[in-house]
Amino acid sequence: GRFVRDSVRFWWDIEEMGRAQGINAFRPPVVRSDIGGATDNVTVWGSWDLADDEALIIEVTPPPALYWSLSIGNQWWETIDYARHQSSLNGHQAVLDDGLFRAVVAHRDPGVANWLDTAGQRRGPGMVRWVRADGAPVPATRVVAFDDLDAALPPSTPRVTDEERRRVMAARRAGIRRRFAR
Repeated sequence: GRFVRDSVRFWWDIEEMGRAQGINAFRPPVVRSDIGGATDNVTVWGSWDLADDEALIIEVTPPPALYWSLSIGNQWWETIDYARHQSSLNGHQAVLDDGLFRAVVAHRDPGVANWLDTAGQRRGPGMVRWVRADGAPVPATRVVAFDDLDAALPPSTPRVTDEERRRVMAARRAGIRRRFAR
C-alpha cells in the first residue's frame, strides 16, 4: 500500500513542480539518472493544460538520434492509451515538414498527421526523449484557438484524411499486438 501511496504522491508532485515552471511549455533538457534513467536518454519535460476550444502547437527540429519521441500523459503521469489514441509519436511514426517536427495537442482531431490526442484529459505532462542524440533541443510551443488552427499552421503542415487516420491507428494497434503478444 505504501508503494501505491508514495508513487501517486511522487508523480503528482513531479507534475505540480513542472507546472510551477510554466504551462504549455517545455523546460531545459535533463538526464534523470537519479531516478533510474539511462545517461544517454535526455528528456525534455513540459506541462500542457488546454480548454476544450484550444490547441497546443509544438515545433522542434529533431537532431540525428538513435531514437526520439514525444508523448503526453495525464496529470498523474500515466500514459494515455496509445493503442486507442495517438498520444505519442516517435521518429519513425512522425511526419516531418522539411526536417521540422510539428505536432498539435488537441481534444479533437484537427486532421494534422502529428496530432496528439488528449483522450479527454484536460492537463498533463509532455515528454520528449532524445536517445543518443546530437543535441537535445527544447520544442517551441504556442496555444491557439482550435478554430484558428488552420490559419496558425503553415500550408505545408502534413495532413491526413479520416481514412488515413483510421489506417494509421489500425497499424498502431497491430504493432502493439505484435509487441505485446500473449
